[in-house]
Parts: sequence; structure tokens; C-alpha cells
Amino acid sequence: MESKEINIGDVQGIMTKTIQAINESRDQLLDIVETAREEYDLLKVELENLKREIERVISESDRLSIKDKMARNNLANISKAFKTHTEEDIKQAYERAADVRIEFTSIQKEEELLKTRRSMLEISMKRSMKNIQNAEHVVRQVTIAVTYLKGEIFSAIEDMNADSMILGVKILESQETERKRISRDIHDGPAQQIASIVMKADFCERIIRNDFEKGMKELGEMKEATKKALKEVRDIIQDLRPMSLEDIGLNETIETYAMNYGKENQITVKTRIQKMISPVESIIQVAVFRLVQEILNNVRKHAKASQVSIELEYGSVYLRLMIADNGTGFNLEETLKKIKIKHTSFGLLGLYERVNQLRGEIEIVSEIEEGTTFTIKLPINREVILKERR
Repeated sequence: MESKEINIGDVQGIMTKTIQAINESRDQLLDIVETAREEYDLLKVELENLKREIERVISESDRLSIKDKMARNNLANISKAFKTHTEEDIKQAYERAADVRIEFTSIQKEEELLKTRRSMLEISMKRSMKNIQNAEHVVRQVTIAVTYLKGEIFSAIEDMNADSMILGVKILESQETERKRISRDIHDGPAQQIASIVMKADFCERIIRNDFEKGMKELGEMKEATKKALKEVRDIIQDLRPMSLEDIGLNETIETYAMNYGKENQITVKTRIQKMISPVESIIQVAVFRLVQEILNNVRKHAKASQVSIELEYGSVYLRLMIADNGTGFNLEETLKKIKIKHTSFGLLGLYERVNQLRGEIEIVSEIEEGTTFTIKLPINREVILKERR
């Protein structure tokens, strides 16, 4: 049987069309995600307005409840003392009581309908967020696949083994996860604040024309919102690349971050950081700082701790980072199983991946109600990493 030679041009053509089709599908998914997020934001605004309306209706219902009791008591008193009251007095008291009762029943019905609507909105928002998260997960996977097919990372590698492929996919996944996190931080933080500022500016313009004092109060609130948005933008920039690493070094950066973290979260943070024995490569310093951020972020979200200790020791070849908290603790094995089953990107997996990529070691010891201790060993430069790979 005659074998056909593979035409590289044809293969490249097929690959190009495949990538183009996947890109188009990804763009459509991105449009769907954006539309879904806009709908979610609208639902969120509607829910906030609905909650305010429910508060108003409850307040009105309480007022009418008192008025209803007074009207019924008044009717009962007039009915008992009918000899001293005319038939017209009794009739008017009855009509007033009936009118109040109708008004009270109506507001109760309105409250019930509003609460039902609130429950439906909350359910819709949960479903909408779940759909957004699922769609974003698919977009990330598609992006990774396209990037891999294009060979953007491995174009210079001719003979690729399985380990390089796995590492490459992990790098791509990390990039996409980081992009998603930054996008979410901007969307949920400064973007929302700036949108609110724009609305307030328009609102202030109308108010000042009629009530200068109230308009100035609104301007004050707008100023505070602007400060908050600016702080969030700076925090995102700082998170992308902590400038203080270049200015004051790793040790001072961790000290400063720990101090601010403790103040913001009402957690006592103790640090014990040694001086460097040998220079630590810049990329390793960034990795250490990211690990500190990620672990403290997990403590804030899950541990319910009141105390945290950070220790950093340097050797001539390796460094050791240890972070311990007195929080609720958790079952490590069960938690990792849940994360893998649900395919969600939690901080724990990020810690393992970051340490493994740098050929380091990580140990997590945690007991329920006994707190958690993270111990991480990392090489101080790439030369050590290369030796470990050999």
C-alpha cells in the first residue's frame, strides 16, 4: 500500500483554520461573559434598590400596625360607651378603623411580595455568578489551548519532553489566572468606585442648584469615594509589582506589608527576619513576597486567626520561610481532595505550584482549632534550581 507524504503546508493551513475557529469561539464566549457580568451588575443594583424599598415598607408597616391598633382600640371604646356617642361617631370610628386595616393589609402584602422578589433576585444572582465563573473557566482553558497551539512559549524548543509540556501548561494557566484576578480586582474595585463617582458628580450638579449645603455634603462623599478608588488602584499596582522590593529590599517590604496587614485586619503579626548571608536573586525575592501575600490572604479569608508569626531565615544556598497562625485550622488532605474534585483555583494549589516551579519544598501542618503552619524552603538563585533539575 502506497503511503502518502505529509504536506507541511496543508498541516499548517489546517492548524491556522483551527486556531482561527477557536479564537472566534473564544471571542463569542468573552462577549457572553461580558453580557452576563453586565446583567449580574444590573441585578445587583436592583437588589440594593429592592432592599432599600423593603426597609421603607417595613418602617411603614410598623407605623400602620400601631395606627391599626389605636384605631381598633378607639372603635372598641366608642362601641362600649355608645350611650355617650352618636351613631355618626361610631360610624366614623368604624370607617377609620376599616381604612387603616385595608392600608395595613395592603402594605403587608407589598412587603411579602417584595421579600419574595428579593429571594428570587438572590437566587438569580447566585446562578448568574456560577454561570460567569464556569464560562470564564472555559475561556481560560480555550486561551491556554490556543496559546499552546500557536507555540508562543515553546517555539524555540524542538524536542519537548512531557515535563516541559506540563510545566508550560502550568505557566499558561498561571498567566490566565493572574489576568482573571487582575481583571476582577479592577472590575469589582476601582471600576465600580469610578462609576459611582460619575453618578454622584451628576447628582451633585443638580443638588447644588437647589440646596448648596446638601450638595457640599455629597461632594465630600464623592471626595472620599475618589480617595478609596485611588487607593485600590495603587494597591493593584503594588500587587502587580511591589516597587518597595527594589527600593528597600525584601526584608523591609515584608515588615511593612505585615504591619499594614495587621492594622487592616486587626491581627497581631510578629516578624523575625534575618539578614541575607548571600544575595537572593530578584525573581526569588518576588516569589517569597508573593508567598507571604498568598498565605496571609488565606489566613484573612479562612483562618479567623488573631495572631500570625512570620519567620524568614537565609542560608548560603537556600532560604526558609515559616508562617504560623492560631486560627481554626483545617484537614489538609480533605481540603486538597475537595479542591481537585471541584477544579477550583484555591490559594493552596497556587502555593504548591509556585514552590514546585522553583524546585523548592513546602510543608503544611494544620490541626482543627490548633492553627496552621506553612514551612517553605526555596533556593536563593537559578543556579541552585538548575542543579536541582539535573
